Amino acid sequence: MSQDIPEKQWAMVIEKTGGPADYKQIPDELLVNIKYSDVCHTDLHAVNGDWPIPTKLPLVGGHEGAGIVVARGELVKDVEIGDHAGIKWLNGSCLSCSFCQAGDEPLCPQALLSGYTVDGTFQQYALGKAAHVARIPKHLPLDAVAPVLCAGITVYKGLKESGAKPGQSVAIVGAGGGSSSLACQFARAMGLRVIALDAGDEKAKMVKELGAEHFVDFSTSKNLVQDVQAATDDNTGPHAVLLVVVSEKPFQQATEYVRPRGCVVAIGLPANAYLRAPVLQTVIQMKTIKGSYVGNRLDTAEALEIFREGNGQVPVQDGGDG
Repeated sequence: MSQDIPEKQWAMVIEKTGGPADYKQIPDELLVNIKYSDVCHTDLHAVNGDWPIPTKLPLVGGHEGAGIVVARGELVKDVEIGDHAGIKWLNGSCLSCSFCQAGDEPLCPQALLSGYTVDGTFQQYALGKAAHVARIPKHLPLDAVAPVLCAGITVYKGLKESGAKPGQSVAIVGAGGGSSSLACQFARAMGLRVIALDAGDEKAKMVKELGAEHFVDFSTSKNLVQDVQAATDDNTGPHAVLLVVVSEKPFQQATEYVRPRGCVVAIGLPANAYLRAPVLQTVIQMKTIKGSYVGNRLDTAEALEIFREGNGQVPVQDGGDG
């Protein structure tokens, strides 16, 4: 059954706390006919409500949706009807606060989060602020590009935040997962040498095929710190560690095996977990521990370019229409 797409989007808009609610046009949004939407671990957190950030209810989840633009607000000039576009975790931001002006729009106090604070991509049509909707080249397959819109962008941002330079080593913890398998490929595309941490022969085979030079099985290792450090040329540990896991223990271990002046980047979000590190060792070895959130608009464009060049491929399992 065909549906007529309205030329303009109308909504009840509250400009400030306490109201009033005004019925007005939304001129800066795109309506995207979602063709494929990936599932992220964050969607599970949204369902379970185990993050200290309230979700809207009722809620349509999803934030890795790729599709075709079917309508646009009158202020949108750089996207055409029929263009391919992606709805990401960061659905919109104010674009005027100090964070947005510095390119840190994910930190905007007024950020809109797809599938969490606003309805996401597990639906036929989804709305997104035009400034933040990903521009997808038409020759890229939408099913394959969907995971890049969150998982790919997030790990790419983490690799940038680590400060690791071409030729240096990065340990990717939980390397056999969805996001971290993309991290292995993006790291290789950036000229980094990958040490993959995960469990089992199947994961070992997979990450080696994705370009990892070394694999450390944390389920069988007798001394994980020594084993990771031994995988580096000078036995002092990797220059950077990307933690893409949802359990707490690896976050504590990483600070022990990263090299002096190395950087530990926390990406995974285990519920109710804490980061702990020995103060003396952290200080005298000048180690850095930092968090990395989702990427900004530039990170998005760069990650999609890496994907376009043939990096960041993931197996796709089609869940069908219902």
